[in-house]
This record gives sequence, structure tokens and C-alpha cells, in this order.
Amino acid sequence: MRNQPYIWIARWVSALAGRNWDRLKKIAGQSGKAGISSKQLYELTLQGYIFLGFPAAIEAFGALNGILIPGKNKPELSSVLRVKNGRKTCRRIYREKYPALMENLRQKSPELAGWIIEEGYGKVLSRPGVSLRLRELFSVALLAATGFPKQLFAHLRALVEMGEKPETLAYLVREASRKSSPVMKRRIEKALKLFWAHRNSVWEVPVSSL
Repeated sequence: MRNQPYIWIARWVSALAGRNWDRLKKIAGQSGKAGISSKQLYELTLQGYIFLGFPAAIEAFGALNGILIPGKNKPELSSVLRVKNGRKTCRRIYREKYPALMENLRQKSPELAGWIIEEGYGKVLSRPGVSLRLRELFSVALLAATGFPKQLFAHLRALVEMGEKPETLAYLVREASRKSSPVMKRRIEKALKLFWAHRNSVWEVPVSSL
């Protein structure tokens, strides 16, 4: 197993989630060795805002000033296209769980459900320049580092379907959560054990116990 890209993703996400800007800058300088292009690095930093919020994204871009190179400023897609793309991308990730996911979100908050599709999946995760597979690896690492086991498990499912090996994903999750608090680590380890026990039938596993 060639771990270099996964090691880099885990370390970079750990620094980002931990707000360790000096370390983030150092790890960003190693992105080329991990096969991450400057464009991908920019896109992954931008993606961080849907997990960590605008303040963290602003600080990250400030720390990486001179390293990150923005692409050409293209016109934003219309709201209709963002929603269309968001639904398509979300379905690719959640597959047959998509209707239940959306119903669950709408019951909690119709506004949040709409924003997740348009903003998270349509505006960010559907952007060109980075494959959905790499975006999902980044998402899994961030969810592991920040301690959200149910969402982590859902995205692990998608990566298995994309051809990622369960053992590689387990490695990424543990590396990304290495510097998390003991409470967060226990939550993530519980999700990882469930994932590993059902690695050949992940779509059949309920996550209500997480």
C-alpha cells in the first residue's frame, strides 16, 4: 500500500482542524511530493470552509498566502444549477440512502437541507479541478479529525464504492484523528470498528448507534 498521499492528507487535515497554521504552511510545502497539485491544494483549502466555517478558512488562506494560487475568477453558477449539481453529487455519495438522508434533514431543518445541497454539494463538492474521490478522502479525514462518526461512516461508504480499500481508509481515519481529544477518538474508533466489521456490506449497516 502506498501511503504517501494518505499520510499527507491526514497531516494536512490535522493541522487545519487544529488551527496550527505554521504546521499547515509547512505541510502545504510537501504537497507536490504527495501528488497534490497547486490547484488541488487551493480547492481543498476552499473546501475546508463547509466543515470548519469561514473564520478557519480565512485564517488558512492567510497562512498560505503566496503558496495558494487562485484560478481564474469564473462566474458563479445559478442557484438552479447549483441545486441540480448538488443533488447529483449527493446521490453519488449516498446512493440509495439519499432519499432517507434528505427526509431526515428536512425534518430537522428545511433551510439546512437546502443549504447543504446547494452550498455544500452543489457549490463546493461539485467544483471542477479536484476529483470527487479526492474530495471525499479530504472529507473523511476532516470528519475524523473533528469527531463526527455518523457522517464519517456515510462518506466511508462512498469511498468503498469508488474503489478505495477498507484498510487504506482505516489508516487515513486513524492518522487524521491522531491529535484529536480522547472523547473524539473514542467516537471515531467506534465508527471505524463498525465500518471494519461490515466492510464488505457497508450499505446495509444502520448508523443510528453511532
